[in-house]
Amino acid sequence: MIPAATLGTDADFSLRDRCAVVTGGARGIGAAIARRFVASGARVAVTHLDDAVSVEAVAALTDELGADKLLAVLADAADSAAMQSVFDRCADAFGVPCDTLVINAADVAKKPWDEISIDEWDHMMAVNLRGALVAARHAVPGMRQRGYGKIVTIGSVMAHFGDPRSLHYVTTKEGIIGFTRSLARAEGKSGIRVNCVVPGAIASERHFEEGGKLELGRLADLQSVQRRGFPDDIAASCQFLASAAGDFISGQVLTVDGGWTNY
Repeated sequence: MIPAATLGTDADFSLRDRCAVVTGGARGIGAAIARRFVASGARVAVTHLDDAVSVEAVAALTDELGADKLLAVLADAADSAAMQSVFDRCADAFGVPCDTLVINAADVAKKPWDEISIDEWDHMMAVNLRGALVAARHAVPGMRQRGYGKIVTIGSVMAHFGDPRSLHYVTTKEGIIGFTRSLARAEGKSGIRVNCVVPGAIASERHFEEGGKLELGRLADLQSVQRRGFPDDIAASCQFLASAAGDFISGQVLTVDGGWTNY
């Protein structure tokens, strides 16, 4: 007989009483994840950088969600001491340690590959890959103690295709997939599930700031789903994986791209 608990209920998607850290959460996908997590019952700490756009955005997000449910912390994702402070402040503010981590912070840049300087390459690796390691190193010990935890990394559909305009960025996003699968193997017996959500073409603030349109354009011939993707499409997948509904999933790559990639 199949245990009734495996049949699922709406409660399986709840994040009630959970405590999450979302790196790079000032706006875009990170902010959408914070909104959905808070709406699902979690308390959330987001990291952000010290630029005017991020500071303004995270202040508005805090006002929207409430300072009792959202903690915004200035921190460089690649800085181990700064990230340790994020987890410490999260536990102090909410009274419980982090049990859910979303590794979303990432730099993005476009440049011909043979014009990328070594410093630019190193910076991309530091933010996108070192940052993932740093966040996991600080989150996992507490998860091990409880015998349960969820880590969701954010990839990019460009890791499937390659992009000659962003070789350093794409390299890090392919690395994130390997990081996810390896960490899932390493920490599975600790009760920690690790998965990667891979966004397709997402219409975020950055998309519109760079002159992008809401219409599908060339994506109409590439996607099965005939609409633009939005940050909440990614946030919904993160909620699923972070919730009890995703407890039997680990080491997987979930591509959320409207059917752009079809394999």
